[in-house]
Amino acid sequence: MIRMITSDMDGTLLAGSDWANRRLPYDFAETLDELDRRGIHFLAASGRAYPSVRSNFGGLADRVDYICDNGGCLVCGGQVVHVAEVPKPDAYAFLDLCRTLPVEPPFLTSPRGMFMTVEEHWPGSERERPWTFIVPDLRQVEEPLTKLTVRTRPGADLHALRETLQAAMGDRLTFLISGPTMIDVMAHGVDKGSGIRFFRDYWGIAKEECMSFGDQYNDLGQFAESGYSFAMGNAAPEIKAAARFVAGTNENDGVTRAIWQYALND
Repeated sequence: MIRMITSDMDGTLLAGSDWANRRLPYDFAETLDELDRRGIHFLAASGRAYPSVRSNFGGLADRVDYICDNGGCLVCGGQVVHVAEVPKPDAYAFLDLCRTLPVEPPFLTSPRGMFMTVEEHWPGSERERPWTFIVPDLRQVEEPLTKLTVRTRPGADLHALRETLQAAMGDRLTFLISGPTMIDVMAHGVDKGSGIRFFRDYWGIAKEECMSFGDQYNDLGQFAESGYSFAMGNAAPEIKAAARFVAGTNENDGVTRAIWQYALND
């Protein structure tokens, strides 16, 4: 029996080509009603900050729990229940390293939002504006850091960059490719899988009772911690190979269709 379902957001649960106006599956509210009726937990898992992910659910936001910042910030019942803080010395060492590499200026994330040194524009930046804060120096951010992000120019070899970062920082941090031009950086051992383990222990749920959905490399941790792992139909072949099942695409509401087929079919 499925007792917990975790879904990535962009490219997985959300559909639509307009980044700022991506939509939930058309039957998401109905699906959530049935999950609630059966006592099945639904978690949104994302590399984005909590305020950003929460905004996608509108009036349903308080009925969803969250694994944000790739496991760096966990939210249950509208309250932050766990923060996996990136140690400040490691964060500063990473910022120094980025100055030596051909990358865009990095930014930091806390449970409150993103911190950047310059106002930048990229797909979705307008959506993120309410929880984006411009500061003169990232070292001045005093609140807990849950994630750092470095972006490259289109066409850069993200796998090579990740290996360079990992070799330089050793096992002090976790580096995950989270999009076509982005690498997310968390505290050592932190990813969406560690978030799932936290909630499994929190609610007393077994791995075999968990279902998860994703489309990117930063979703592989979810797959390893779920008895029922689904790569989206729009995922890369290597992501599909790591999952137990392949769902439909995000544009065809693949997440909710698979939930009805595998978790709500009795």
